[in-house]
Amino acid sequence: MLRYNKEDLRQMRFDMHVHTTASDGVFSPTEIVRQAQALRLTGLAITDHDTLDGLAEAQAAVKESSVSLVYGVELNCSLGPEEDAPEVHVLGYFFDLENAALNAKLRQLQEHRRLRGQKMLAVLAELGMPLDAAILNDYAESGSVGRGMIARKLVEAGYVQDKKEAFAKWLDVGKPGYVPRLHLTVAEAVQLLHGAGGLAVLAHPAQYHNDALPAQLAPFGLDGLECRHPDQPPELQPRYLQMAAQLGLAVTGGSDCHTEGLGAYTMNGEEMRELVQRWLRLPQARERKRPLWGV
Repeated sequence: MLRYNKEDLRQMRFDMHVHTTASDGVFSPTEIVRQAQALRLTGLAITDHDTLDGLAEAQAAVKESSVSLVYGVELNCSLGPEEDAPEVHVLGYFFDLENAALNAKLRQLQEHRRLRGQKMLAVLAELGMPLDAAILNDYAESGSVGRGMIARKLVEAGYVQDKKEAFAKWLDVGKPGYVPRLHLTVAEAVQLLHGAGGLAVLAHPAQYHNDALPAQLAPFGLDGLECRHPDQPPELQPRYLQMAAQLGLAVTGGSDCHTEGLGAYTMNGEEMRELVQRWLRLPQARERKRPLWGV
């Protein structure tokens, strides 16, 4: 990809934030790759929550397509140890799939997710809103049940009008259906990803309603900022592009697809080249294979 001319690079489209049935998406990794092929995406990153379980299937699927695959993950983090500390998400790219520390932490996070999901389902049942755990697990091959998935099922069951109401009434911090999460700080997440030879990108900054946050977190070693995202419409993109430039962060973009919208928000080849160049500056990258698979 680094050998393409500028015009070719500008025409490329990489969706760098995609979820599958390995976490809280509704499409399998194979189905996502097929959709990406139909949409003529250049590539995509599978970034399931706290798990790498969908990556092997995705890697097999891209061999039958023209789509490039970036190994990814979305780590659910906290700004502090307090229970009401805001949640922040960090996207990881290009890491070593076999890294022992990363895999150990992900196993810990997944086990906590599983237990937390069971507790939330039990609490909601006591509140008169029973949900079938077996049906919920159809959405997550790993068996982990997250708040987003539970919110979607609350809507489908008719208990709430939409996911926003599900969180506002039942699932947000301090609400009756909320169960405490395992805390992973942003600094810990960045250190974990860098230790695994990967990059760390702050996801969807607009969701935090705090424009000072990227500058606050950048010193922890962030490599990039997700400047294109459904919560950041085109008119807001210049703000985040300028923010990335001022902080010296790479620009990324993704649809955050769980059910629909794959390819609606992307990054181009020039931006991908910058991201790869940052990865190549890591000492671990010199000993690793190329960061894109399926090309």
